[in-house]
Amino acid sequence: MRLVRALLVGLCCAVIAVSVTAVVQAQDASPDPDSDECVGCHEGLRSSAEHSAHARAFDNPEFVAAWSAQGEPRDCLVCHTTGYDPETGDYSSEGVACLACHNPIPNNHPDQYMPTDVSSRLCGTCHTDTFSQWEESHHAQEDMACSQCHNPHTTELRVDNAQVLCHTCHQDEAHNYSFTGHASEGLQCTDCHMTVAETTDGDAHAIRAHTFNVDLNTCNRCHEEDMHSAIEATADNGSKELVSCTRTDAVRIPVTPEQPLLDEPQEQANPLIYFIPAGVGLVVGLIFAPWTESILRRRKEEK
Repeated sequence: MRLVRALLVGLCCAVIAVSVTAVVQAQDASPDPDSDECVGCHEGLRSSAEHSAHARAFDNPEFVAAWSAQGEPRDCLVCHTTGYDPETGDYSSEGVACLACHNPIPNNHPDQYMPTDVSSRLCGTCHTDTFSQWEESHHAQEDMACSQCHNPHTTELRVDNAQVLCHTCHQDEAHNYSFTGHASEGLQCTDCHMTVAETTDGDAHAIRAHTFNVDLNTCNRCHEEDMHSAIEATADNGSKELVSCTRTDAVRIPVTPEQPLLDEPQEQANPLIYFIPAGVGLVVGLIFAPWTESILRRRKEEK
């Protein structure tokens, strides 16, 4: 009897142990993003992602050429693969795959929410230069994330082009800009506010500056010969005007032979400075004249 009880207890313990092990293994096993189970619901996103710059990060011809020229350093694989292990050199996927941002994938998704890191800091783990510039920008101060302008699945802008994207927030500036000379020449916001940075790694790492600031070098790219030379334009009245690299709403200073540019402007007297004392004197006279006349008459009578 004791032997039967011991066997029953041992059998129960074995069943519990096997069940617990199965549950733990199920929790540790993350679903494969490329499985039919995942693709069935996310076919659109997967189709967009597999043609993106993230997906082509490993086999992009520009990257392959630059990587090969440098002797295929392993450090590059940290960003150009997914799941890279620096100790073994192994990785789970070529390019930037789903698990780079959605990790760990819950085993009971969609019942459980898919973890997604939408912070700009995640993008900055690979886009280090861009992230450091972005941290200095007004966009960062307003807590704008990279994903508000960039679609992380297509790695393209969320709208047709950068000009439309800028206009969605900077509506007043965009309206005023449409009347400027830069706009008439076909320049876009990004031509001045997002200049292409100079890099030594070729076009593969060519980035646009994300501080969104316009400095002197930006102006010099087009106006280098004009920055330190006087440019004159003739106005409708025949006078000459000094044209400078400044805001479009800046006042242009007329230059005429009678009024040199560096002379201080001559202030003309205001006519009011003559009328006010005269008026005060007239009022005082009208008030005190009868009183003065009365005193003089009294003295005369006394005599």
